[in-house]
Parts: sequence; C-alpha cells; structure tokens
Amino acid sequence: MARVAFGGQPIGQPTAFHIGVAVNPGALSLAEELRRFAYKVEAGAEFAITQPVFDAEEFREFVERIREHRIPLIAGITPLESARHAEFMANEVPGVRVPDAVVERMRRADADGRAAEEGLAIAREIAAAIRPLVQGVQISTAPKAIDMALGVIEAVSA
Repeated sequence: MARVAFGGQPIGQPTAFHIGVAVNPGALSLAEELRRFAYKVEAGAEFAITQPVFDAEEFREFVERIREHRIPLIAGITPLESARHAEFMANEVPGVRVPDAVVERMRRADADGRAAEEGLAIAREIAAAIRPLVQGVQISTAPKAIDMALGVIEAVSA
C-alpha cells in the first residue's frame, strides 16, 4: 500500500524521527524540573539534552536523581569566550546557572588577556568530568569558534 499525504501525493518512506526533550540540571526549582522530566519520559521522550553545564558536581547529583528514567542523556557544553560572556550566561540566560567561581575564573583570565583559552579549559574540564555520566555531548559555540568546539571534542574523545 502506497503512503500518501492528505492531498493524495506520495510521501515515500516514513521518517525516522526520535523524540528528544530538554532538561535543566541547574533549574531554580529542581523538584519541579524532575517532575516535568518524569512526565516527558512518560509521554514518550527517547533522549534528553541538557542546558549548558558549568558545574560538574551539580550535574553528577542531577544524573543520580534521573537515573531511574533510563533514557540517553546528552549534556550541553558551551565554552565561554570572555568574562562578559560568562556574566551574560550567568545573569541573562534563563535556566542556565554559572557558578560564581567560574565567572571569577573568567574575569581573572580576561584581565590577563587569555579568556578564550580559559573558557576552553573550563569546558574541557567539565566535559571530561561528566562524559562518563552521559551518552553524548552537544557543544554550542559562536558561529566562528569551530576551534573551541574541536578543542572540547578532543577532551571527550580521549
């Protein structure tokens, strides 16, 4: 039997979509986030991608709390480019929590003219620390910052 759209046009082979959802390990109300995540899994989520992770220990605790749901987890990693970028992520991006220690580390590096290198080092440290806990990482960088993404990939591939 041929597969056709509503207008009778053939559509060929069916797609192979998978249902992915977002989850926020640094949510202000972790209890609410865990409740919503459980609902998403119950509704058919097949994998989850997190908001950017800037605190490996907080993430480790979060993973323990969602372990029972047993769907693949992909961690978001965002290398910070400057102190301004760190402050923006910490203060202006809803749902993203950047620890004060990371912001301060970026401020010191910015003052020394090595912010991008420090941001990459932080991303690599976090990626290496959480890699055993997840099934993959998703790296977000500025459009022209492919070298930063490749630098993080080196850390998780080793």
